[in-house]
Amino acid sequence: MKEWTSSFQNKGFLFLTINTIITLFAFGFIPLFLLQNSYSLWQIVGLYAMYTALAALIITIIPFFRLRYFIVFGLSLHALAVLVMVWFAPVMFFVFAVLLALVIVFFWIPLNWLFFRHAQQTRHATESAFYYLVPGIISLLLPPLGALVIHFFGYQILFGLTALLYLIPIFLAFRLLPVDKESTPFWRSFQEFKGLRTITFFEGSLQHFGGTVLPIYGLLFLKTEGEIGAYLSLLGAVGVIVAVFLSRWSDLTQKRKSSLSLLFALMALVIISFIFVETKLHWFLAVGAFTIISVLSSPLRLAISLDEKAATAAFWKSREFCLNVGRASTLGIAAFLFYQELYLPVFLMYGLLALAYPFFVERKLKKVS
Repeated sequence: MKEWTSSFQNKGFLFLTINTIITLFAFGFIPLFLLQNSYSLWQIVGLYAMYTALAALIITIIPFFRLRYFIVFGLSLHALAVLVMVWFAPVMFFVFAVLLALVIVFFWIPLNWLFFRHAQQTRHATESAFYYLVPGIISLLLPPLGALVIHFFGYQILFGLTALLYLIPIFLAFRLLPVDKESTPFWRSFQEFKGLRTITFFEGSLQHFGGTVLPIYGLLFLKTEGEIGAYLSLLGAVGVIVAVFLSRWSDLTQKRKSSLSLLFALMALVIISFIFVETKLHWFLAVGAFTIISVLSSPLRLAISLDEKAATAAFWKSREFCLNVGRASTLGIAAFLFYQELYLPVFLMYGLLALAYPFFVERKLKKVS
């Protein structure tokens, strides 16, 4: 219990929680908002491919990270990203992509550094479970609340209110965060990340299957903000508590590979099952099954990387670069296939990635048992 209490006392946990509360209030509705503003599914997938590719490029030119100032800037960019939706115009589609790319660089990399900087190997999976626990618990309540705001007041009020809420973590960041700085020359950091590059590429691809491809493909079944709110709530309702206990067991035994192999075999089967989904009920059942497996495996995926390398700012910079290369590559292919309305190859691609992931973990990571 004492070890779990230390997770809640982590300043990174505080800022992750606040950011998640604000983000889940509004950002999950943006694909539906874009669809209702005459954007097609392939264009929405392309938006996410564009911003992840841009994030990977920006990462290569940032020579250092400063905790307080980068997180404050990242939170400000997050507020600006949702604010551009209040006065949405075609050019804002591209502005939004640029801002999201900058958020990855200036918020998520330093936040991850802050969250895991003191984590010990015997707690890597547990800390990772708490990292993923926050969105799961919060998404039970916030998306339905966001749906209610849209229903009664409209998108502009939701987006404007969300932008204002970012003033809270910005103020707290100025008050609570240290000004620590770490030099992170890209090429040296990337070379030190050897052994993790390929599996991180796969991990990034699979992250945005659940976080981007499924919600956007789901717009073929879900048509209203209420249905989207229920869907987003479902994503948080399953698997989270079990993930904490599985991760704790993994830390105690230091056995990670066996659990990952089973989970990813099941994940591949569930991903391919989406090919046969034709009704809203089947959609929710398939999403529930995928989410359970994804939530259970996510802490272990992160823990094996933390077991292999020290969690410095350079580590998180290289990890985020590889994640975004994986995201952009597969999302770019998915956008093209969505344009052709060829959904079968999309699910086959991600199913094969899920099958390949444990193979590369076994081949690349010798320190992990």
